[in-house]
Amino acid sequence: MTKYLPFIVLLPVLAVLTGYQWYLMNWVWGANMPAKQCAYLLQTGIPKEFGDWVGEDNEVAEDVRKLAGADGYIDRIYRNKKTNEQVSIWFIVGHFRQVSQHTPNICYVNAGYEQVGKIGAVDIDVPQLPTAEFSTAKFRLARNGQEAFQRVYWAWWKPEPLAEGTSADNVSIVWTSPEDARVAFGYCRALYKLYFTSISSPDEKATESVCLEFAREFLPIADKAIRESGLVMVLDDLPADAKQVFEEMEAANSGQNKQPANKEETEDIEQTEAADQAA
Repeated sequence: MTKYLPFIVLLPVLAVLTGYQWYLMNWVWGANMPAKQCAYLLQTGIPKEFGDWVGEDNEVAEDVRKLAGADGYIDRIYRNKKTNEQVSIWFIVGHFRQVSQHTPNICYVNAGYEQVGKIGAVDIDVPQLPTAEFSTAKFRLARNGQEAFQRVYWAWWKPEPLAEGTSADNVSIVWTSPEDARVAFGYCRALYKLYFTSISSPDEKATESVCLEFAREFLPIADKAIRESGLVMVLDDLPADAKQVFEEMEAANSGQNKQPANKEETEDIEQTEAADQAA
């Protein structure tokens, strides 16, 4: 009997470790309620129109959404009614394991673009908000003897769960773009990622893009929309209209109502969208 004693002693330890492993795997791969709660805020808080900007949703394929890890997502082109300038946004929330990856310097290159120069950093200052720190890079696409350039800015925000009864008024939403997002945001259930993309030129500097003008108007809207993320992350139930909201999200990005002007425009849009979504 004594020869089996070490194994008998180990049984409770193994049981505890097995239980913890099950809990951890469920935490990583199971249903992600915190991200769903944040996705609801994202879908209900970001308007299609504000100021002089009017948005149109892009198609998002289901496999692309899964690859990006997006529980909530907005893929939208905003056009300025006065200047006709355009800025695309890719705004998602989901588990860190995917949302922290797939950055433009990888995905744009995989989509056929060439990165022009090194990745830079740009601070975006908005009154009454913390300085937003975005990474940025320019990408070149050669086709039919012509060149097209895209400028992309990207950053993340990690909401922290707040205790019941805590106010979200003092929450500081600080967009950052660390060199290794997987380490910086490791093991969080809900992580936001935000891209701004616009047409660029060979000589345009990172500080000259229309994306920055757009961002200064958009970031206060995003701040208001997702400010309560830390509060809703701890809830067990979604709002009563959540199913309808998520169905509308999918319908908006189904592509059924897209009517591009011509074949060339369609190809340009599809390549840019594919790169943004994969990123």
